[in-house]
Amino acid sequence: MKIIELMGEHYKGLLLTPGIYHSLDLGIHIELGEDIYQINEDGKLNMKRFHTVYRQVAEIFPLLFKKKDDVIVVVNSYPSETNKIVYPNFFQRYVKVQQRKYSLRMHEFIWQFDEDDVFVQQMELFCKVSDLKLEYLLKTLIHEDFGSLNPRLRKKYCIYAPDIFFVNVRTKCIFHIYDDRGCEIMNTDVKLHKELVEYFKEWEIQVKV
Repeated sequence: MKIIELMGEHYKGLLLTPGIYHSLDLGIHIELGEDIYQINEDGKLNMKRFHTVYRQVAEIFPLLFKKKDDVIVVVNSYPSETNKIVYPNFFQRYVKVQQRKYSLRMHEFIWQFDEDDVFVQQMELFCKVSDLKLEYLLKTLIHEDFGSLNPRLRKKYCIYAPDIFFVNVRTKCIFHIYDDRGCEIMNTDVKLHKELVEYFKEWEIQVKV
């Protein structure tokens, strides 16, 4: 299945970009980090916060994806030049079987972000969850704003760091970690949505119903 087909059938034909959460009817926004500040008084990174976020994300992901699930991993890059193809280091570093890169699909479009037209190169990979170096990848997404933490996604020749979305082909659920501050869960299944809201009721969340 292609992402454009899945989005057309289940998500009003919307493009998969940051901010899609605000255009959908069902969603959960989870604030990560338990209000622990990223920086200590001495100016150094507060690793207690990051270890807390690692633990939270490691708890969230298995609720949405089983190891045998088919997943579409969507990677958005934002090249500074429209005639340059940017290959983020996602596929080389976070996919176990490198032959899968030959099944990559890419399409380009313009994303209206605030008052700017942003050029997007969107690559998608259809695979099993078990094909991903998952723990390593999730930490990478959490590290986006902190250059001293590794691993990190490359953003050379881009105006923004890449965004990654996980789409469960079975449940049609979309998961997006935008950085260490939070993540978004989107789906079209009311029953699943209510189950997740109940599970996260003690967490810091905002819910769209």
